[in-house]
Amino acid sequence: MAPREAYSSGTEVRGRFVPDPLLYRPRPWRGLAALAADWALIAAAFSAALLWPSLPTYMLAAIVIGRTQLALAVMMHESAHGLLLPSQAANDAVGQAFAAGPLCLSLKTYRAGHLKHHRAPMRFDDPVAIVFGVNDYPIGRRELILRLVGDLLGIGNLVTARKFMRGDFRGLVPAFDNCARHKAWELFTMLASNGLIMGALAACGHAWLYLGLWTLPSLTLLQFFGRIRAIMEHAGLPECEDQSRNARTIVRPSWQTFLFGPHGIHYHIEHHLFVRVPFHSLGRVHRKMADQGLLPDANLYPGYLGVLRDVSSTPSSERQSK
Repeated sequence: MAPREAYSSGTEVRGRFVPDPLLYRPRPWRGLAALAADWALIAAAFSAALLWPSLPTYMLAAIVIGRTQLALAVMMHESAHGLLLPSQAANDAVGQAFAAGPLCLSLKTYRAGHLKHHRAPMRFDDPVAIVFGVNDYPIGRRELILRLVGDLLGIGNLVTARKFMRGDFRGLVPAFDNCARHKAWELFTMLASNGLIMGALAACGHAWLYLGLWTLPSLTLLQFFGRIRAIMEHAGLPECEDQSRNARTIVRPSWQTFLFGPHGIHYHIEHHLFVRVPFHSLGRVHRKMADQGLLPDANLYPGYLGVLRDVSSTPSSERQSK
């Protein structure tokens, strides 16, 4: 499967709106600047923890780093669509080395599952819906809170890891070519990037911060931010041929999108309709479609709280009795 292959439905909407061809053009400097800004923010958070050691500083640094780990995951997503850099080889190398690798993830594996997701979001075998656990909504308010608290405590991560080890996700990701040489490269990016972070902190005399402010946030806060992002995108929506109606969009950037929807990923209807449009152009696509009334009002939200309220309004007991 070609990395740049695009899947999208919503023929009626797409037939009435054709983005300016320039919006499809990746701008390498925008992608590289976004990655550089993410790493600069991570460096700033570590620096603040080193310069002003205190519990409030550590907590704030952990939140910033956990959020920015999510931003790196979004840049991995951009690379999975082949939109980070025009050269596919460079796109994959940068995406693996500076986005996927530091999170101990494989860009190729993610791409295979993610492109399957784009063919039929929320279908019974959608890898994104199953792995992120958004295939059983709506759920009770209490259950939603328990899941979010579980993520903050690291329980959600342990549950997902157990499912992987048990083989619950086996067969979800389509087969793809991943030779031994490429696997070695992926492992190298994981070890090298994490080794550099730990080495830099050790050189400053605070190696423990690697565990406290990099590993721990990735096991807790990243899962929390990522779950809320995934809930907003598709939870509670049915499989639907028109992908403008089984995805959601947060209509404007805010502190909420900074935390849960970095790099324009909150324009999720637009992304599913026009998967070849880079992240930095999705806002323009949204504004043009909104001006023409081409976006479903029911799937547009000003923030994440409204989404969480809507997907958890049915009590668990009522849902189980249906």
